Amino acid sequence: MKMVSTMKIVDTKSAPPGAAFRVRVNRTGRRTYAPEYKFEIAEECSVPGASVAAVALSHRINANLVRRWIVQHRSGRLVRTPASTPTMLPVTLSAPSAPAPLARAQPAMLRLKHTAPGVIEIELESACVRVRGAVDRVALRTILEALAKR
Repeated sequence: MKMVSTMKIVDTKSAPPGAAFRVRVNRTGRRTYAPEYKFEIAEECSVPGASVAAVALSHRINANLVRRWIVQHRSGRLVRTPASTPTMLPVTLSAPSAPAPLARAQPAMLRLKHTAPGVIEIELESACVRVRGAVDRVALRTILEALAKR
């Protein structure tokens, strides 16, 4: 028995990387159209002499759906979204500064739970951290963050 796609799309069809989607089809076959695509089709229908049915047929979309987009376009609910370009921020480099002094641990943080003794050893380029016994998670995080800033 030969299997035939009921979605009438090629399974290997894909958009180039970074391209915006125009139509997405979910597992049940329901289509979701991009707002930019809806806007383009509504604009195409607003040209004098354009037939809504012909435009819909050329894009293989139901004419009633296109009419709904035209109503949304006329009411201002369907607008062209500007292409988003990443905003670049100025970056200035400065000389490395001395590490900030570590804040004193609060007494509540010094209460340790009784756990099995162990050793955590972390070797970095400029330092070696050895923690023996029970480890306070907050204190260890503070130490590692201070070392990472160096």
